[in-house]
Amino acid sequence: MKRLTDMFFKAGVFLTFILVGAASSALANEWSVDRNKSTLGFEVINNGNTVTGTFATWNAKIIFDKEELDKAQIQATIITGSVKTEDAQAAGAITTPQWLDISSFPDAVFRVDNVVPAGGDLYEAAGTLELKGAKIAIFLPFTLTIEGKTAHAVGEATLSRSDFKIGDGVPDSTVSNKVTVKLDLYATR
Repeated sequence: MKRLTDMFFKAGVFLTFILVGAASSALANEWSVDRNKSTLGFEVINNGNTVTGTFATWNAKIIFDKEELDKAQIQATIITGSVKTEDAQAAGAITTPQWLDISSFPDAVFRVDNVVPAGGDLYEAAGTLELKGAKIAIFLPFTLTIEGKTAHAVGEATLSRSDFKIGDGVPDSTVSNKVTVKLDLYATR
């Protein structure tokens, strides 16, 4: 019986070392978004004028190591009702059912499936954006600089609002179908 107890104890100690090692490795590559410095916004042409806006409430879970891109895990959650714009007409409409429909779809989620290097500090993330009930593949090229425990990523993705039925029925000649999403992210580990 003592031999069986010793065997279970040794197996338990060995398993604990493996789990602690794996958890430490993942935590070493986990980044926390600096909300005071980071912005997530958009730009669209409305009646010939550029309208910009931002989302005040969003966050991301980021596990990232330049040397192990195949293990990257990135998921951003955006609270759609936190949208802000200086354009009075857009501000009055953007949260309504025809546009973001924040009552039915209070958040949007971007999940990255793959990150590849594109030379120097440039990377390309491919993932899926779930917004207003649609799940659409999105490509996000971004630059990334890491200095010590601080990272800075800047990227832009282009969406078609019609893919998400945003502004459904509003012609491209009034509000451009092309929406540019802009990310300026600071994170620490």
